[in-house]
Amino acid sequence: MNLKKDLAIIGGLFLVIAALLVFGRGFTTVGQLPGARESTQSAGTNPREQVEEGKTRIRAKTLDVTAEIAASDKEKKKGLSDRESLPISEGMFFVYDKMANYTFWMKDVQFPIDIIWIDKDKKIVYIAHNAQPERDKNDDELKRYKPSAEAQYILEINAGLAAANGLEIGDQVDFVLQTP
Repeated sequence: MNLKKDLAIIGGLFLVIAALLVFGRGFTTVGQLPGARESTQSAGTNPREQVEEGKTRIRAKTLDVTAEIAASDKEKKKGLSDRESLPISEGMFFVYDKMANYTFWMKDVQFPIDIIWIDKDKKIVYIAHNAQPERDKNDDELKRYKPSAEAQYILEINAGLAAANGLEIGDQVDFVLQTP
């Protein structure tokens, strides 16, 4: 009698494991983050789908964020300063007219971020991981983040997302800039 019960339990566990293997793809804590989905989960979506004006959708490996575009000098100067936080699936995207060695700092930014420099061919050329806020410092005391290569675009996202999504120098980035 106990043998039948044991076999039923083992069979039930086997079915649960089989179901998790088949249907539980991406069933981890990181897999639940909006930007950390498996590429097969978003394979049916259009990477060039429309987003709200002044924003763009950015994808690289498993990273998938909607980023506010900072194109004017005023928007670039303000950046993420004076914000208390940034939603996990959002970022800020700085767009420049030409390739150069653009330097960033954490003036008035209140939370850590990853800063990703992208060249004109939409490839990652440099990543500053976990740039920390620097409160109560004069401008000349603030740490400067400068890439080792020229870039035309810079993406700021929550700290840790670049690593969580396996981003590396040389990775291709997909985004579309709306033209007026």
